[in-house]
Amino acid sequence: MDWNDYKALCDSPRTFSRWMLEQSIELLNDSPHLADRLSRVLSGDSLDKPDDHRGGPPTDMFEVDLVAGDARAIHRTVVDAAKVGLTTSGTKARGLGGFAEAWEEYVVYVEREGMRMSQASQVVTSLIDAFNASDLERIMGHFTPDAIYHNIPVDPVTGLDAIRQVVQGFVGMATKVDWELRNLAVTADGVVLTERVDRFLINGKWLELPVMGTFEVAGDKIAAWRDYFDMNQFQSQLAK
Repeated sequence: MDWNDYKALCDSPRTFSRWMLEQSIELLNDSPHLADRLSRVLSGDSLDKPDDHRGGPPTDMFEVDLVAGDARAIHRTVVDAAKVGLTTSGTKARGLGGFAEAWEEYVVYVEREGMRMSQASQVVTSLIDAFNASDLERIMGHFTPDAIYHNIPVDPVTGLDAIRQVVQGFVGMATKVDWELRNLAVTADGVVLTERVDRFLINGKWLELPVMGTFEVAGDKIAAWRDYFDMNQFQSQLAK
């Protein structure tokens, strides 16, 4: 890794040195579950260092991934410790200067990412609601102008006109649509993963299709949508 990339990663609010994590763990004696969370971070892999990096193990850098509640609890512990002049084995000489600020930045980062992830999931659930209402205009309002839609067994399409044509094709053949969302997960990058059962009422009979979907959300729009399903299962039910 070159120095520019390494510095950019180290400057992220979610990146902490081994030394700071170890000192933070010392402050969490009364919160063993929080200390365990940070110990797990240290048991993982640190960031790759540039070849000419001369720092020892204390300078190892780790990306921390905590839920907002845990991040806030650690920040409160650090703030309370600083108020009463509590120190750790490595901060007796200098105190806890910078600790509260670093954890506060991390809290802000986690909460911001949580809001972004929540918004991404809302965009996708809103799209599913639009399909269940068989409302083509509402459906199309969820995509960016250059969005990509890929039903993995067939070729991808790009742009609103092409997506509209595909969607109109399979929604238009059904008198009713009922998509059941069974599970949803969101990555830190705003990618929404769904496990669904897509149902279509065609000629008085329900066609059911298990589907795994991936949605790349940009702001309040979907920039890419990929669905994975068994085309043979779809065609065999359609033939009946």
